[in-house]
Amino acid sequence: MKKALRFTLLFAFLIQINGLSIFTDSNSSSLLDISDPDSKNTDVFRQLLNQETIIRMSLVKNVHALMKDMLDLKKSMETLETSQQKTDVDVATLKQKVDKLKRDNQILELENRRYEETFRAVTENFTKVDEYIQQVLEKLEEKRERFETNTSVVLADLKMEVRYLSVTLLDLNKHTLEIDKKFPEMMQEKYEQLSLRLNTSVENLGNDIMTTNKTMLKSVSDLENSQNIMQNSISVNISKTLEEIMAEVKQSKNEQLQLSSAVSSLEVFRMNVTNNILGKSKKVAFSASVSSSSTSWISGTLVFPSVITNEGNGYNPSNGIFTAPIAGMYVFFLNVQSYYRETIYVDIVLNGSTRVRTMAVSNKSDDYYEAGPNLVVLTIQKGDAVWIKHYSGSGYYHDGPITTFSGFLIHM
Repeated sequence: MKKALRFTLLFAFLIQINGLSIFTDSNSSSLLDISDPDSKNTDVFRQLLNQETIIRMSLVKNVHALMKDMLDLKKSMETLETSQQKTDVDVATLKQKVDKLKRDNQILELENRRYEETFRAVTENFTKVDEYIQQVLEKLEEKRERFETNTSVVLADLKMEVRYLSVTLLDLNKHTLEIDKKFPEMMQEKYEQLSLRLNTSVENLGNDIMTTNKTMLKSVSDLENSQNIMQNSISVNISKTLEEIMAEVKQSKNEQLQLSSAVSSLEVFRMNVTNNILGKSKKVAFSASVSSSSTSWISGTLVFPSVITNEGNGYNPSNGIFTAPIAGMYVFFLNVQSYYRETIYVDIVLNGSTRVRTMAVSNKSDDYYEAGPNLVVLTIQKGDAVWIKHYSGSGYYHDGPITTFSGFLIHM
């Protein structure tokens, strides 16, 4: 398109120049056409120069106007190119939209075909249902006609039977009248026979009742004797079983008390040995126990509020935490007693870190109040804290100093 515009401008410029040349030639020919060339050569030459100057000025003016037109045309071309680019972008966008519309149209056509197929299937189903309904109606009509026919036959048979019944009723009425005449005699005879049979049956029933009463009294007496024997036997067995259970419970408690006493004796012995060996005047030792049983303790720190020994005042009975007053090697002992058939796991912790764990597990129907002892030797610094923390299970048992927490210094 640019080339075509350039050719158009060049062609117009050439036409203008040619037009001026023709005009100049015509004027010069008219001016040179003089009868006396010698006398008028100077004037003619001047006129030619003036005309040539005028023509050149006009030509320059036309060229400037043409250049201005060319610049305007160039700007128009640039504007046209920008518009063309925008148009191309719009056309591309429109093409994309058209493609999208085509795809949507294809999807809609597919859905429309699917809907048409569904509608066709529904129509066929409705047609089949209509045909089935027509067949059912025809069958019902046939059955109705057959029923009407059968009803007519049955009614006819009923009419015949009613006639036969009427005749039978007449005969029965006659027979009833005859029976009414003979009924008092028959009733008297039957009453006499029934009275005789009833008297005989009453006598036999009285004899049977007397025999049965004697048998029942004997059975009741035997049953009472058997019941008394069984009650005595059950009472003896229950008493014996309860005594055995109480003996086992007492034995288990005695064993636990003996174990706790042995542990306490061992602790005292170790403390005495340590003091004798070291010969130190600084003593740190404690023992504490829970003050009551619990079935609901399931988390946190196990507190032993009942203080047995607290040499050095390192143990705090209000929160259950032992804080080392001096650095050294300590022995800590724990015994936790499970509550009846519960299971309990607890840890001995140092500054929140588990060191050892103990457990009292009851996993049998006859196991109860199980003990879970454990001991640990720790090297700790002054100000370190040791306590008992819940790990798993629930509850603990108290029957004197059974569930206990103890510790003592063995070396500084």
